[in-house]
Amino acid sequence: MPSSPHCIRLSAAIVLLGALPILAAIVSPIEAVAAVVVDGSVRFQTMDGFGSSERVFDDPHVFNNFNSATGRAATVMTTAQQDQVLDKLYSELKLTRVRPASPDTAVGAGIEPVNDNNDPNVSDLSKFNFVWKNLDAHVDYIARAQARGATTFFLSPLSRETWMGTTTPSDVAEYSEWLLAQVRRSADRGVRFPYLSVANEPSYTRNTMSGAFIRDVIKNLGPRLRAEGFDTKFVTPDDVRSSNGASKTQIILADPIARQYVGALATHLYDEPVSNMSQMKTLADQYQLPLWMTEFTMGAMGTTGRPQDPFSWASLMHDLISNYNVSAVDYLWGYFGEWEGNATTLISLNNTGATYDGFTLNKTYYTTGQFSRFIEPGAVRVKADSNDAGIATTAYLSDSELVLVVINSDHSNKDVTFNLNGLPDITRFTRVRTSAIEDWATLSPLAILGPNFTTTLSANSITTFVASLPANPLGDYNQDGIVDAADYVVWRKNDGTQPGYDTWRVHFGQTAGGGAGNSADAAIPEPTTLVLLLVGMLAMCSRRLTRVS
Repeated sequence: MPSSPHCIRLSAAIVLLGALPILAAIVSPIEAVAAVVVDGSVRFQTMDGFGSSERVFDDPHVFNNFNSATGRAATVMTTAQQDQVLDKLYSELKLTRVRPASPDTAVGAGIEPVNDNNDPNVSDLSKFNFVWKNLDAHVDYIARAQARGATTFFLSPLSRETWMGTTTPSDVAEYSEWLLAQVRRSADRGVRFPYLSVANEPSYTRNTMSGAFIRDVIKNLGPRLRAEGFDTKFVTPDDVRSSNGASKTQIILADPIARQYVGALATHLYDEPVSNMSQMKTLADQYQLPLWMTEFTMGAMGTTGRPQDPFSWASLMHDLISNYNVSAVDYLWGYFGEWEGNATTLISLNNTGATYDGFTLNKTYYTTGQFSRFIEPGAVRVKADSNDAGIATTAYLSDSELVLVVINSDHSNKDVTFNLNGLPDITRFTRVRTSAIEDWATLSPLAILGPNFTTTLSANSITTFVASLPANPLGDYNQDGIVDAADYVVWRKNDGTQPGYDTWRVHFGQTAGGGAGNSADAAIPEPTTLVLLLVGMLAMCSRRLTRVS
């Protein structure tokens, strides 16, 4: 009996499937196309923002000049001129983090130049001096930054009082009293610190202390802060380099009492390979704490074996976030004048003698902004893999947006295909680019159909893609944009009602802005599985024909 048309079509399908590898080899280009695969279902760290260290505007260090009559910088900026700089940093660049450079504790000029008394549990505030850059001016600066969107700030003392030691229990108590007095004073002036570092760079010469001393200060001060109603957590150890920081962190976190008061791990990157950050990452993963990089600068890139240029700084930001799960990146100086070169500051303040001449936005300002202007605190980094070493991509999901930051480090334009998986339906990206000749250039919007799109990336550029996310579907109880088995677990734990279950069942497989077709959990057969299914169906046809004949 002749074969049925249905079985003939199946036989042809199998032949075509078998020929697919040969056809692919014939039509594939010699050079593989660069591809980036983004998977919204694979999630990493929650981002805590971007920021910088700060010196007050009239600090003589800023302009490298001094007015002996005022004891401050000879170059004076008006409040309006300062506001312009603050607007650039916090309203336009959207930095959300401030790390004051305080206090300066020269002999006789510190916050507590002599010990106030012999009881570290009772402070005689008449013996404390918080004025100007010892503390008050920094607190005022933070309040102005807060008004422009800053949310995270913490003291990290550059040095301690000259009479203070770091070896005995009495030293621990006196240092704790000193820090507590600063936290209280700041609160009195309207700024409550969410975080506090025991010291800036405790392996450096100005405020050297051991991990054991830091641990003991945290154990002493943590309960005192809670007793006075402060929720302040410690950032530790905020050290000069990762290897030093890791050794101190091990000592601190090994103590369960100290550990409960630690809110984040932090380090700088000076004088050693960035790969040493893996030591801090291991500890952050072990203790489930965020990892911050709280000070570095393009001017020190040579100490890590990298070129000293703004695009290398952006590549470093990518590496820290992507390879070490760093959730916050702070540049050294947000602004500075003649004392520092352009390589160490995002904004250069210009002056001629005592005359302020305005400011310059350095290229590092713009490369940093390709991240900071679009990645909000609370956004979650998701998986983004590239098959091309010259294309570095990080991806972030917030409640309302998908953000891709893509660096093309090659010296030529490059076509790149992006595959978006485990994400809601996306139809349009806005794009902003910084290159050697562009600063935050707004490109034409990119309309896309389906989960894949191809675009051209300019040579030596950073492009940020932003897409608005549609509302989550009913039954998406964990608010990840997909109704799947994970939502059933949330329903069982938090709801358990029949209507809640029915909603989940009806909408299972749906994604934000679409139906079941774009679900990360939708079972799409692999080619091998498809071949086996077709072979099985053909065998069934053959057996049926045999029985009929």
